[in-house]
Amino acid sequence: MQTKYERQSYQFLSAYRFVSYALAVMFAQIPPPAGIPEIPEEQLYIILGALGVYTLLRVFSPLRWQERSLTTYTILFGDFVLCLALVIATSGLNSHFLLYSLTPIMTAALLFEEKVALMLAAVATLALSATHLFLGNFNDQITYIMQGRNLTTLIIYSLFCFVIAQVPYRINLNIRRRIERDAIIEERRRIGREIHDGVAQSISYLNLKTKLVRESVSSQNTQRAMAELDEINKVAQNTYEDIREAIDQLSAETRNLPLLSTLNDHIRDFQSKNGIAVTLDAPKNFPQLSPVAELQLLRIAQEALTNVRRHALAGKVEVRLTVSKQSMEMVIKDNGQGFEMAGEEESRLGYHGLTIIKERAESLGGAAGISSVLGQGTEIRISMPIEKVRL
Repeated sequence: MQTKYERQSYQFLSAYRFVSYALAVMFAQIPPPAGIPEIPEEQLYIILGALGVYTLLRVFSPLRWQERSLTTYTILFGDFVLCLALVIATSGLNSHFLLYSLTPIMTAALLFEEKVALMLAAVATLALSATHLFLGNFNDQITYIMQGRNLTTLIIYSLFCFVIAQVPYRINLNIRRRIERDAIIEERRRIGREIHDGVAQSISYLNLKTKLVRESVSSQNTQRAMAELDEINKVAQNTYEDIREAIDQLSAETRNLPLLSTLNDHIRDFQSKNGIAVTLDAPKNFPQLSPVAELQLLRIAQEALTNVRRHALAGKVEVRLTVSKQSMEMVIKDNGQGFEMAGEEESRLGYHGLTIIKERAESLGGAAGISSVLGQGTEIRISMPIEKVRL
């Protein structure tokens, strides 16, 4: 399955190939300047016809470039060799097909590694330089490199080759860095809110309880003091588990694994530590998502499972991922005690995680729906447009 970036890149490359071919046909109708040999008309039209058929085959037979297989590399280099040979066979730097010959370099720059594009740019420059340096004495169609505008054309062509080879990578790198920076800032804000609503409130609660214990001890109310100590122990244990779980979640995010693999690992760990059965249902052809989308969806699932552990008293949880042409959904459903939705907004202690889940879903252009019935469990449904989360 092609990503959105690859589809748009392929559309651009197809349009460029068509336009450069049309320009070559137009240039072929213009007589060459004085001193530059003219290609025989019959030969030129044979070349144009064959190139037209080749262009149609390339445009309407897209490859799975994302596989980076031996086949895609072979076809890329084959296309490059054909375009370069075409330029050399039709007067070199004076060829009508100079613009067309840039297509393989653009393809490498947009869909392959930067080093591949730079290598093709270097080979094209060196090949044309050598052609005009050495073949000018043996081929009437090839003029010496210092004759006419050859040197100027070579310099301009070389600059175009290397600029085309590097610009897409640099632009993508800057965009990726900006997205990562914004994601880091937003994640820090959310972590700050989680600490405030979770650990900070727990510590404040513990502080209140210790004062009550002191008062009970002072008044020699041993029974009340023991009850308060039990409550302190319970809250301290829950806070410890929350902090440990948060550290585990952050560690899972730094492993840079695909969403399904990371989510599977977290579910196995969650089951072993809490004794709650969790099932994950996802399609086999699950699309590749952007890093930001994968991180947010992982954190939504983690937050939902944390809420189950804290409050639901559930024995079973179902996590389900579904994908359609328009949208992607994540559903987390438990069979726990549920809660009254009318009191959700006021119940900040314990259910602040639901607000965080909604914020994360909205950051991806989606929405979160939460439904719960007392005694029948809770369901969280995350829905978002597939085009906003797919890589």
